[in-house]
Order: sequence, then C-alpha cells, then structure tokens
Amino acid sequence: MKTIQSCRVRHGARTACPVRVDHKPNRAWRTAAIAAALGCATVAAHAESFFQLEAGVGGSGYSRGADGFWYQDGFEHKLQLTAPAFEVGITGDLYQASHWGLSYHVDWAWLGTIHTQAMAVPNDYNYNVVTKGCNGPCLPLANYAGSGHEQGFILTLDPHYDIGGWRFGVAAGPFIHHATWAEDVTHIVYAPGDPAINLHMASTDGWRIGAVIGASVEYKRFSIAYQHFITHASYGNTAPPIWHSVDLLIARYRF
Repeated sequence: MKTIQSCRVRHGARTACPVRVDHKPNRAWRTAAIAAALGCATVAAHAESFFQLEAGVGGSGYSRGADGFWYQDGFEHKLQLTAPAFEVGITGDLYQASHWGLSYHVDWAWLGTIHTQAMAVPNDYNYNVVTKGCNGPCLPLANYAGSGHEQGFILTLDPHYDIGGWRFGVAAGPFIHHATWAEDVTHIVYAPGDPAINLHMASTDGWRIGAVIGASVEYKRFSIAYQHFITHASYGNTAPPIWHSVDLLIARYRF
C-alpha cells in the first residue's frame, strides 16, 4: 500500500507527518469479491435448477389381456389390477425462457404388484369367447393363480409452459423395464380321463425397451402427473404377463 508523507518544521518544532492512504486497490478488491460472489450464486442457482432430487407416490392400474388370456369371462375370476406405486430420481431444466422451457426426468419406477385368480378350462379349444361357454362338454376347471409387477427406468423430456408459479407440461421417452409374472396352475386335465397335473409358469422376458407418455401440473415444487407405460412382452415369451400397459397417477415433490 502506497503512502505519501509531507513534513515541515515550524518555529523549531517538528509536527507529526500527515498520512494519506490510497483506497483504490481496496475498492478494486471489494468489486472483484462482489463479482465473484455473484458469479458463484449464479452457478449455484443454475446447478440447482439442472440437478434436483424428486420422489413421488401414487397408484397404478394394469391393463388386462383379452378374454382367454389367463382368465375366462364365462367362469369365476378375480383380477386385482391396481396397486400402490412410487418413483424416485432426478430432474432439472435443460432450457428455461420467461414462460416456457424444457426439462428432463431420470427416474426409477416401481409400479406395484398385482394378483389374479381364475377358474378356467385348460384347453383353449374347449372355450368359446363368443358364447362365454364351452365348445361341447366342459373339461374340469383348473385354478389359475397369477402375480407379478412392473419396474424400470424412465427417461423423458418435458416441454412445459410456466405462469405465476404454475407449470403445465407433457412428457415422452423410453421406459427401460423388467416385468415379473408367474402363474401357478393346479388341477389341469387336458382331456377326459387324463390325470390332473399342476404347473408353474413364469415370464421369460428380461429387460426390454418400452415407452412412457404423460402430462403434469406443477405448483412450485409439488406436482401431480399422469403417465401411460407401454410394455408389450416379446413374441416368444411362453408365459407373458396379463398386462400390456400400465397407467399411473402420482404426486411428486422436488427437493
């Protein structure tokens, strides 16, 4: 720090030398510190908007196959196709203008476990989907007990419109999913006079790529979203799940 001194002797006595301090370097450092703080705040705000945790809970509804697909309308059956569900993951803004933007979601979804139970003739040729009865004499009814669930990773892009703290958006993207499905069938008689047998069958599909579309309404950090998952089984699956799609209504919160 530079100082300037000036001393004069008056009447034979030396007076104290006045000192003048140049404050320009201090002001420069203060300006730089404020600029750095504002820059850090801007970066932190951008990082927060780009990367946020989110979680949600809701209820799912599984579709069911046609008559004759693990149940027969003409005979007693109970299909429990709704279940609690939840999602957890990350979200953020890829672009944001004054009233619209583009966000992303990377979530893991558990769509809940469902159960079915049905009495049915085990031979498809013995059942008539039009009359809901048997073609000829009915074979002994077998008991079909099934259960399974859908889970996977959601990767969506969400264009949205923003106004007054509200956000209205739509979403679409791939759903990388794994379906689990098993059927225990007891007292199977394929033809008159045959002995009754029992079978355990399970889906042979592994991880597959489906799709998800949806829409959401959000206020600040809380949102309600609807999602439709498309989850067709492979052609060679010997025991495909009873569903081919799942609908989900979920409440979510961004942290």
